[in-house]
Amino acid sequence: MFKTSALDLWTEEENRTGLLTFCKDLDLALGSGISEGMITELCGPPGSGKTQFCLQLSVNVQIPRQLGGLQGRAVYLDTNYGFCPQRVREMAQACHTHCKNITLLHNQNIDEILAGFSEATALDGILYSHVTNCTQILEAIAVLQHKLYDGEKIKLIVLDSLSFLIRNTITRSMERVKRLHEILTPLHKLAHKFGCIVIVTNDVTTRISDSDTFTRTKAPQIVPALGGSHTHKINQRIVLGRDESNYDFHTQPKYVASIEKGHFLPNISVPFRIATTGIRGINKRSV
Repeated sequence: MFKTSALDLWTEEENRTGLLTFCKDLDLALGSGISEGMITELCGPPGSGKTQFCLQLSVNVQIPRQLGGLQGRAVYLDTNYGFCPQRVREMAQACHTHCKNITLLHNQNIDEILAGFSEATALDGILYSHVTNCTQILEAIAVLQHKLYDGEKIKLIVLDSLSFLIRNTITRSMERVKRLHEILTPLHKLAHKFGCIVIVTNDVTTRISDSDTFTRTKAPQIVPALGGSHTHKINQRIVLGRDESNYDFHTQPKYVASIEKGHFLPNISVPFRIATTGIRGINKRSV
């Protein structure tokens, strides 16, 4: 007991490689991408980019370590048929081209560094399963646990969408809390033990707050779904949404990622876009 100091933990954290999102400003705000060993929630309304982020991360996690990646596989648990192989293929093609350009820029051996990373291997590196209820999720987690103990190099676990499954299969609030605990607890243990990154997606809902002092009316608020107790089970929350300011139907829509629960910085919002090539930043520094 008490054999570990805060310095030991800090050193371990500094040596970890974060999972890049390809939005440079967001990666910097998170420290160095999405951190290993924790549960990160992507929260937002339909059309805010949650699934697009999940697909992008499933490709990015396979980037070779020589190029700053994690060189691991992804597990994708899909609850509402949001997974799109063609979209993954587009992102993988763009990611491979980017990695090739970096390799050329630094005069490195392309054949050696990118030997195990291509458009085809990126698709093969994502283990997919459609799950329709909590029992199937727990069964999937049990299989995943065996794979990790057997040494399979899984670095990313995606559950898209957690809220869709919970809200559409369980009606009682206490039962929802229990099921969320049963699902997130083993995922958190696997993330911590094996240095995995766990991504879960969550919707938003409307909550009626206390009466406004002046108008005496109930004020509706848009908040993450699944309740307050769920918030304690996640380590990091990124809220996604469209940027409605200066919106023009003739231009590509812009999006905003707001870090509302994190380890490194207070609340901060970062703009991003969803291009054909995948998730990208707004400014010229982005990939």
